[in-house]
Amino acid sequence: MDPTIQIRLLGVRGTLPVHGGDFASFGGGTSCVLVWAGGETIILDAGTGLSGRAWQAFHPQRHCSMLITHAHVDHLMGFPPFGPLFDPTVRCDVYLKTREGRSAREQMETLMAPPLWPVRTDSMKADLRFHDVPGAFSIGPVEIKTMESRHPGGSTIYKITYGGRSVVYATDYEPESDAPDDFCAFAEGCSLLLLDAQYTSEEYTCTRGFGHSTIPRSAAIAHRCGAEQTLLIHHDPKRTDRHLLALEEAVRTQHPNVRFGRQGEEVLL
Repeated sequence: MDPTIQIRLLGVRGTLPVHGGDFASFGGGTSCVLVWAGGETIILDAGTGLSGRAWQAFHPQRHCSMLITHAHVDHLMGFPPFGPLFDPTVRCDVYLKTREGRSAREQMETLMAPPLWPVRTDSMKADLRFHDVPGAFSIGPVEIKTMESRHPGGSTIYKITYGGRSVVYATDYEPESDAPDDFCAFAEGCSLLLLDAQYTSEEYTCTRGFGHSTIPRSAAIAHRCGAEQTLLIHHDPKRTDRHLLALEEAVRTQHPNVRFGRQGEEVLL
């Protein structure tokens, strides 16, 4: 079996989707990352990036696993209309941690209930299976570990390991320092770190407690945990391509292994 991990960024925008020429390079779809490893298709979050060509990327697989960080709407908006979920030959395992006493299915049903949405999960034709999120589990030969994020209402950070390589997906994370011991131990030496960096340091004076990191802090954390390469994600929706390019250039002068994630880009580990 192929020992590599293939990653495709389907959506790297935070909070809400954006569109237009000013956002063409980095994209406007909200959080969604596609991972292929060990013959398994794993989807991290189901934001609006889970649309359009994402359906084509899924074909012809008939089984996927969705690892959802939390049930905030920007991370779920792509789930209700996701084409394969209406295919009776498809099986989808959805992992979402129980929060505020609501199971994974109950959280999804909160979004997919009239008058907000006309189609409930039990009306989808695919074999949908909902799971709580344990500390560690496996999807085929792929190992998954989790840790709790610091985010209003809670969120899950995922580490995917296969063939001696690992991907850490840490969106919607507000670290308390430039070297949080728990996170650095969790992500130490990972092959690829996908890390929230929504705000600038100046913006953070007004957004502290919103549940997101700053660009300088996330770059420092990536260096501290020894990630081989880092893509900063969950870009603020007001951030244009021109603004992101300028911020990226400033970061890379100090941290050459850190870049900003772009919708549609692929990484092979």
